[in-house]
Amino acid sequence: MSAAERDPALHGALDALGCASSDRLLIGGVDAHELADRFGTPLYAFCEAVLTRRARAVLEAFGPRVELLYSVKANPSVGVTSVLRRAGVGCEIASLGELHVALAAGHPPEALRFAGPGKTDIELDTALAHGLGVFHVESLDELQSLDSLAAARRVVADVAVRVNLPSGLGGARMRMNGRSSRFGVDVEQVPELVRTIEARPTLRLRGLHVYGGTQCFDAAAFIGQARELIERANDWEQQLGVAFAELDLGGGFGAAVFQGDPAFDLDAAGRGVRELLAANDREDRRWFVELGRFLTAPAGVFLTRVVRCKTSGGQQHVALDGGMHQAAAAAGLGTIVRRPPLIVAADRLRHAERAPVTLGGPLCTPADQFADQLELPPLRPGDLVAVLHAGAYGLSYSPTMFLSHSTPAEVLVQGNDVRVLRERGDPRDALRGQNPS
Repeated sequence: MSAAERDPALHGALDALGCASSDRLLIGGVDAHELADRFGTPLYAFCEAVLTRRARAVLEAFGPRVELLYSVKANPSVGVTSVLRRAGVGCEIASLGELHVALAAGHPPEALRFAGPGKTDIELDTALAHGLGVFHVESLDELQSLDSLAAARRVVADVAVRVNLPSGLGGARMRMNGRSSRFGVDVEQVPELVRTIEARPTLRLRGLHVYGGTQCFDAAAFIGQARELIERANDWEQQLGVAFAELDLGGGFGAAVFQGDPAFDLDAAGRGVRELLAANDREDRRWFVELGRFLTAPAGVFLTRVVRCKTSGGQQHVALDGGMHQAAAAAGLGTIVRRPPLIVAADRLRHAERAPVTLGGPLCTPADQFADQLELPPLRPGDLVAVLHAGAYGLSYSPTMFLSHSTPAEVLVQGNDVRVLRERGDPRDALRGQNPS
């Protein structure tokens, strides 16, 4: 029995790429070895078809009244963001860099939402200059800065309040609300913040936003959070005499990126939101769901070659040319319990002969490890290894300056066409911006 047959998460990742019954890894129909030979390793490869299918599945699950936003932080690639835009997905940003990515991907500035608890005055002012659509405000301090900057520019800033719901988001591996938090505005503070917005001629109230956490595999918990936001919105509208023209229900759906991970029930989440809308919808309101990892993770593969093999203490060890400084999420950076990612030998997916092996990268730290005694086919120098579901929090999440290795290239497979999204780095990049003493 192959590893994919034993692990539903691994099987699902291969199935998404269309090679669940193949012995060789294909990405958009292109052999992974062909990509590695052509573009070198380590390498990130993204499949356009998987991105498009994933976006359409979410849009279909929630129905025509719900708009889907892509959280650019998950993968700040202009190419990936462009694919999702063409599939009907909007955009949520959290920095000026992401603003430029969104604009380069073809999103009009007035359609963007700007989130994040630490937006600087420079970021707010630059976004105002671009005519950004809606600012998701997370504190009174931020609101006051936005008010002053909008007044100086003689423009009106559209504002939605990010709400820190006290219940938190159950089932999320990384929670961002409940109790004390730098994310969002505590519910007891929301009425006064709304009154402040209504009193300022340079601010215009648009709605409410909630984002309780990420990697949530519990669809019922997501629906419960959405229900709570809607109920509080209804109460505040009556209490304050205002109208919330849009409600952003958040997202953070779990994507299986480690072996043993469950699958998020998208159909259940869609049904739950449709039921909430049936009871609370109205013509003058827009509804949003925002997702990042859930959209991009299945479309990405991290390809890396075996450099060295050895036996130590009776165990097999393999050193790869790609490491945690290029694929930190796959190496478990930020996780409490380390588990192996969805990793395969690219040319022996269904190989029966397997033996335990520890896989790590080239860094001079024990943290640079992908798996400990994971059963894989026998590996030799030059063999190609692939980390699946690697399309989110890849290169941008990684400490790329560690050991001054060149950064991997990123490519997009579009049918029979393969396009370079990001050029491979050069060893001399280690000198960029430096001056001798």
